[in-house]
Amino acid sequence: MKAKNKLAASLGAFLRGLCDLMILNILWALCCIPVFTIGPACSALSRVSVNLVRDESSSILKEFFLSFRRDFGKAVVLGLIGLFGLAVAVSDFLFAVSLEGAMKVVFLIVAVVISSFVASYLAYVFPLHAFYVNSLSSHIKNALALASTSPLETLKIWICFAVPVVVLFLLPTVAAAYLGSLYILFGVSAPAYFAAKQQTKVIARFDSAWEAVDEETED
Repeated sequence: MKAKNKLAASLGAFLRGLCDLMILNILWALCCIPVFTIGPACSALSRVSVNLVRDESSSILKEFFLSFRRDFGKAVVLGLIGLFGLAVAVSDFLFAVSLEGAMKVVFLIVAVVISSFVASYLAYVFPLHAFYVNSLSSHIKNALALASTSPLETLKIWICFAVPVVVLFLLPTVAAAYLGSLYILFGVSAPAYFAAKQQTKVIARFDSAWEAVDEETED
C-alpha cells in the first residue's frame, strides 16, 4: 500500500512538473511576440526555472509576471544585445561558408569565437538579471566571467538548448511535424529547466546565499 501511495505521489509530482513547464513555455512564447520583450521574457523564464529546480515555486503565473516586469528596461536592453549578438554570429557563419580557401578558415574561426562569446552571455545573463540588481555592464561582465570559470557546466547549458534545435533539423519532415506540438509545449521551458540545474551550481559557487531580490518590494 505504501509503495502504491509513493508511486502515485511521484506520478502526481511528475505530471505537475510537466504542467508547470507547459504553462511556462506558453507564457514565454506569448511574451516574446513583440520581439523587444524577449529580454524580460527570458529573465522571467530563468527565474521560474531556477525556482522549479530549487522546488521553491508556488505560482508560475505570479512568479513569471513579477519577474517579467522587474527592472523591465534593463531586461529589454539585455535581450536586444543578445539578439544583435546572435545576428552577428549567424551572419559571420554565412559569410564564412561563402568563402573559399584560407579566408574561409579564418572567418570560420572568427565566427566560432563570436558565437562562443554570445552563447556564454546568453547562458548566464538572464539568471543574473532575474536574481540580482546590477548595472548592465556588470551583468554582462559577470555572465562572461561565470562562463569562463565553469566551462563544463557552460557546455552543458549550451547542449540543453542546442539539442532540441539540432534534432528538429535532423528529423525527417514528417517526424518533425508530429513532434511539433512537443516543441510548442516544452521546446524552451524544458531546456531552460535543465539548464537551470547547471546555472544554479555555477552561481552557488560564488554566492552560496543566493541573495535573491524580493519582488514584493518593487511593486
